[in-house]
Amino acid sequence: MCCQETRTLNLPPEVIEALFRYRRLLGERGWDWGEEQLPDFFRWARFSLLGPVFEAVAETGDWASAIRSVVSDEVPPGIVVVRVDEERVLRSEVGPARPSVAGRSVAIDVVVDSAADADLRLTVAGREVRVGPRGAAIETVDLDGDDPTFTVALGENTLSVGEAFRPSPAAELRLLSSRPVRWSVTDPGGGAWFPDGVLPKWDAHHRPFFHGHDVTVPVPAESLRVVCARGLEFERAEFEVFPAAGERLLVECDPQRLFDPAAEGWYGGDLHVHMNYSGDLVCTPSNAARMQLGEGLHLMNLTVGNLSRSLVYDRELLEATAGADLPWSTGDTVARMGVEYRNDLLGHVHALGLSAPPMRYYAGHENSDHPEDWPPNRAACEELRGLGATVGYAHPSLEEFPDDWSTGRFFAIPRSIEARELVADAALGVVDSVDLVSPTNDEGAVFLYHRLLSCGLRLAATAGTDVFLSFSHGPGVASNPPGWGRVYAHLGDRGLSVEAFKEAIRGGRTVVTNGPWLDFEANGQGPGAVLDLAMGDRLDVRARVRGPGAERLALVGPDGVVAEGNAESELRFETAVEGPAWIVAVARGARHPNTLDESVLAHTSPVYVDVAGRRVGRAEDARWCLAFLDTLELFVDEHGGFDPATRDERFGDLLTVLDEARSFYRTVAETAGR
Repeated sequence: MCCQETRTLNLPPEVIEALFRYRRLLGERGWDWGEEQLPDFFRWARFSLLGPVFEAVAETGDWASAIRSVVSDEVPPGIVVVRVDEERVLRSEVGPARPSVAGRSVAIDVVVDSAADADLRLTVAGREVRVGPRGAAIETVDLDGDDPTFTVALGENTLSVGEAFRPSPAAELRLLSSRPVRWSVTDPGGGAWFPDGVLPKWDAHHRPFFHGHDVTVPVPAESLRVVCARGLEFERAEFEVFPAAGERLLVECDPQRLFDPAAEGWYGGDLHVHMNYSGDLVCTPSNAARMQLGEGLHLMNLTVGNLSRSLVYDRELLEATAGADLPWSTGDTVARMGVEYRNDLLGHVHALGLSAPPMRYYAGHENSDHPEDWPPNRAACEELRGLGATVGYAHPSLEEFPDDWSTGRFFAIPRSIEARELVADAALGVVDSVDLVSPTNDEGAVFLYHRLLSCGLRLAATAGTDVFLSFSHGPGVASNPPGWGRVYAHLGDRGLSVEAFKEAIRGGRTVVTNGPWLDFEANGQGPGAVLDLAMGDRLDVRARVRGPGAERLALVGPDGVVAEGNAESELRFETAVEGPAWIVAVARGARHPNTLDESVLAHTSPVYVDVAGRRVGRAEDARWCLAFLDTLELFVDEHGGFDPATRDERFGDLLTVLDEARSFYRTVAETAGR
C-alpha cells in the first residue's frame, strides 16, 4: 500500500458523505469546487511558477505583466506559451522538453498570452480558458505520458503542441525510511514525480513533496534529484540518483535530528490547519494524518471554517468528533478538529480543544447567511472559551508597522484578515494568545504583541500556519505542509495531550518558530514564569539558539532591545531591576532552504518581572492602544455591515466592547510609573 495509511479510519457516515460531495464537486468544477467562486489566481493553483507570479504581482499590481515577466523570452521547462496575435492567429513556444513515461500522466503549464483587443475563449486540451483583452491566463492540464500531445483551439484556428515532452524508459524508486518523512523527486527539467495515492503538493520554495516511509515511485530512467526532510527538527538530505531502465532503485534516508525539544518536555503544534478549503484537491483525514506524521508534528489543530459564503468546510468531522482525539492520534502525536471563527472586518480567531461545536462559525460575510458584522468577536471568543478551548488571534497583520507607530495601513483594506479587535479583546481577557508565526507579516504581529505586553497583558505567543491541504500550489505559504511554523508548549513530564497543551498556552509556556530552536530563561525560569522581585534585585537572562537559519539573537523588553549578538553564541544579560517589565528572546534570519517562509523567526513568550506584585504598564503603549480603538470605532462606523433596522443597537454592542477596553488602557496610562 502506498505511503502508509496510518490505519483504516472508521469515519462517521456524514463525514464520508461530505468527502464524497467534495469529490463530486471537484469532478464537476475542477480547480474551484467550493461554494464560492474564487478569484482567477486560485484557478492557477497547480501552476509551477505561481509563487514567482505572486511576487511579481506585488511589484507591478498587474497579473498579465507578472505572468509575462516570469515566463520571459526563454520559456522554462514544463511550460508552453501560446501566443495569440491581433488577428487571433495562434503560435506556440515550448520550453526544454521534460521526460514522460508510458502509463503515467504528466502535467503541463499552458500560458496564453493575447495581443488581441477582445475577450477570448480558447480550448486547451479540451478545457475552456478565458483571457481578457491583451491579457494572459494559465491552465495546467494533465496529459497521457504515452502521447503527451494536446490541441489549442480558438474558433476555427487550431494548434497542435507535442514538443513539451520526450519519451523516456521507465524505472522505479523505492524510498525507505524508518518513520514517515517528506520526500521530493524531480527530473532534470524540474518535473515532479509522485507515487499513486498521494496529494501532489508544492511548498513555498516551489518544491514538490509527499509523505511516507516505504514508497514506490514510478520515474523516468534518468538523472533524478531526491530530497528527504522531516519538519523543523531535522536536516534536509539530498541525493542524485540514476535508475536504469526497468530498475527499482532503493533510496534509504533517515534525516539527521537538529534538536529535540520533546526530550526537554517541549512539544510542537500547529494551531491553524485547513484540511479542505476548496482548491484543486480533496484532502481526506488519512491524507492529513500522513502529512502530520511525515512532518513529525506533535499536535495538529484541523480548523473548520467558511471562506466567503455559508459552507463551513469539514464541519461534519468536527461535529462528529468534538472533544475527542482523531483516530490516528498516539502517545507522541495528537490531532483534533478545531475552529477558525472568521469576521473579515474584525479579525479571525482559532480555537483548540472544544468540547462541542459552537453555535456560530462566522459573521460579516456578505454572501453568507450571516452578512452582518455582529456580534463583536468578543462574543465568539467567550463562546469558544466556554466550550473549553484556548482562543488565539490568527495572522494578525498584513504589514509591518512604521517607525512612527501609525496604524493607517492596518485599516487600509476594509474586508481583510487582520486582527482588528485583538487590542480590545486582549484587554477584556477573552483571548489567550497571538500568532507571531503565520502566513502574514510576522514583524507586524510582533509589534502588536509587544504593545499589548507593555500594557501588562499576559498573552502567549503561538503559531498557526493557515495551510490549505486541498491546494497543490498556493499563494505564499498556503500549500506548505502543516507545521512549517510551530508553537512549542512546555508540558514537562505530563506527556502530550490537548489538555496539557491548552494549559501550557494559558500559562504562557510557549516558544514559536519557523526554523531554529530557542533556549531562554531569566533567573533560571522559562517562558511564562512570573518573577516577583524588589527594586535593585538582580535579573540574569540567558538565551541561545540551535538549528539552521538564525543570524541574530536578541533579548527584548518594553523599552526595546536590551542585548543583541550573533546567533552562534549564547547571549547573556544581567541588570538590576528598575521596575516591572517583561523580557523575551527573539532570533531572526534571512530566507533559508529549511524554512518554508520568506525569513526566519523564533520568539519566546515572556518571562514577566513584577515588582511588589505590580505588573508593567507603559503609558506610551496604553495611549497607542487607545488611539487604535478610536480608529477602529470610526472604521467600523464607516465600513461595518449592519441591518438598518437594528444598526444603532448592534453597532452599540461593539462600542460597549471598545469602551470597556478603553477603561483598561486609561487605567494603565494613568497609573504608569506609580
